[in-house]
Amino acid sequence: MGHLMAEAKIEEKKKTDIKAFFERSSLVMFGLGFSAGMPNLLAGTSFTMGTWMRDAGVSLTIISLLGLATLSYAFKFLWAPLVDRIALPVLDKWLGRRRSWILLTQTLAMAFLIILSTLDPGSQFALFATLTGFLAFTGATHDIAVDAWRIEVAENNDKLGILTAMYQWGYRIAFVVTGAIPLYIAQYFNGNVYQHLGWGIAYATMGVCMIVPIIATLVADREKVAPAPRWRAPDDTIQNPAIEALEWGGRLLLLVLAACFLAAGLGGRAEPVAWFLGEFYGGLEALQKSLEAKPFGVWQQVAFAATGLFFIYLIAQPLPNLKTKASAYFKSAFGEPIADYFKRFGNAATLILVFMCVYRLSEFLLNITGAMYLDAGYTKAEIANAQKIFGVIVNALGAGLAGWGIMRFGIFKCLIFGAFSQPLSHIGFLAICYFGNLNIPFFANMGIQPSLWAAIGIDNISASFAGTVFIVYMSRLTHEGFTAMQYAMFSSLYALPGKIIMALSGRIVEGLAHSSHSGLMAKLTPQFTHLGKGSFEVAAAKMGVTAQALAAGYGAFFLYTMVMGLFGIIMVFVISQGEARRHLEENS
Repeated sequence: MGHLMAEAKIEEKKKTDIKAFFERSSLVMFGLGFSAGMPNLLAGTSFTMGTWMRDAGVSLTIISLLGLATLSYAFKFLWAPLVDRIALPVLDKWLGRRRSWILLTQTLAMAFLIILSTLDPGSQFALFATLTGFLAFTGATHDIAVDAWRIEVAENNDKLGILTAMYQWGYRIAFVVTGAIPLYIAQYFNGNVYQHLGWGIAYATMGVCMIVPIIATLVADREKVAPAPRWRAPDDTIQNPAIEALEWGGRLLLLVLAACFLAAGLGGRAEPVAWFLGEFYGGLEALQKSLEAKPFGVWQQVAFAATGLFFIYLIAQPLPNLKTKASAYFKSAFGEPIADYFKRFGNAATLILVFMCVYRLSEFLLNITGAMYLDAGYTKAEIANAQKIFGVIVNALGAGLAGWGIMRFGIFKCLIFGAFSQPLSHIGFLAICYFGNLNIPFFANMGIQPSLWAAIGIDNISASFAGTVFIVYMSRLTHEGFTAMQYAMFSSLYALPGKIIMALSGRIVEGLAHSSHSGLMAKLTPQFTHLGKGSFEVAAAKMGVTAQALAAGYGAFFLYTMVMGLFGIIMVFVISQGEARRHLEENS
């Protein structure tokens, strides 16, 4: 009897798990995830905007430069305190702090998309680029508010996992919509000849699509925690307008410099710092070459990013022996959220930050998989079908499994599973390196390349699962009053080590390929004799190595990415026990 009752409880729990995906807050989160993806995927050097600009005759250099617009997503923590503290007139009382900011940014994003639809990037590029920057900034601010709402509306940690999964699903749908529908519309109205008409209708349609998430925002629940109080200057600050104006100007200048250095460091572009460092390097072009130089350019990018963070530290420091409104404000905006985090997690705070930096390290190193697919002999169409269609489906599956898994097994067991699954999923890439492009007639007739689809499927489902669980974990590290700032800080900075290391990926593969051809690794090459016809041959000939040597170089690289995953495995066990776990459970 007891056994039957236990089975009945498990079955009821499963039903409850499934129903949680269809609750109102979950469906709202799906809509908000969709609206988060729209601006990000339609601005800067996104696939859609890049295609439009190239079709309009814009040079590749200019298209690449416009990618700076989306860097606002990388350092959105710089203005996240404003989203925590500022109450928007009228909207704040009506909707609450989070929904008011979400509605404002959604409305602005809709307006910017519709205005962009009236401009031609070929003849009105300056205004086009400016509005693109505003669209990206609006999208980044929208992300800040949505992440805070997601965390604060969740009744418990299980619900937080479901909301995070639904956010991922909404974002993936936006990925498909923004990547396909505008191109279909442009093709329908323009054919193969460039006209503004088709692209204008495409972007106007995307703007109209923002109505759906706006409705979701209006029917969403109000967050369940009290908003952060409006900031007030301490009573003992000095009252001297001249000193105040001078200090505000100096700290805001430091904030601008911090943003410029972070943009140059994270994006690898010289333009953000060229206005004050260009002459020192001998001009913009020389500065850009210095950042791209191998292997020292990447370390210069690290130095720029570190300088930006140092400026933020300076901004939060009070003037010696002088209490001012500006110093009190910036200490409250930047210093207090950081101090709160270290106070709550004590000695475990640094360990948790280290864990955040290494947990997804093996995945960040996969920035050359697209090049590997091409070198292996797959066509662009085959890669697109596998990545953009099948890949999106399995991504959504991974996110859903993460939300369900957190409810069934808890956050730490899911983190451990994700830590192992990420490096192990690279086995699919090793199979491509070993066999190359296998042309199996049965699957080829259906438009499927088994090794390619298997590699993308295994990696995407693993990456999506681990990424969703990791988002939930970072969300649980935040605290009331600082939710927006702390989560924006975590999500902006955790990827920095991976971005730095992945800049060396191509150089590593090339070095390993040459070593496999006639160097220390030459003994590996005979193991790669199972390659399909044409696999790696064209790319290998350009490098002056054999196809087997290039395949061996890629194979050794993916073994390296798997080894890098060991850091995440070690750290996930460290934070899953002891003080780090105790503090998280006490503060959740």
